[in-house]
Amino acid sequence: MLTKIRRIGNSQGILLSKTMLDQVDIEEYVNVEVKGNAIMIFPATTNPRDGWAEEFRLASEDVAANDDENLMDDVSNAFDDAEWTW
Repeated sequence: MLTKIRRIGNSQGILLSKTMLDQVDIEEYVNVEVKGNAIMIFPATTNPRDGWAEEFRLASEDVAANDDENLMDDVSNAFDDAEWTW
């Protein structure tokens, strides 16, 4: 299929027909790779952000449970020691 590259803001893109996307089961997300001088488009198996909310929740619980361990009290540098007036 011959198609024209279109300007989309500061980027460029192409339009693919619904029929073509249906043939390869592409719905919303794709993986895009450059191989040699070709751009390959593959259907994504999942939403790239699936699971993010749960991971952030677990991370925030870990931070809250180990609050003292997450402090960086002993971080200093030469500027702080020599140049800064406390």
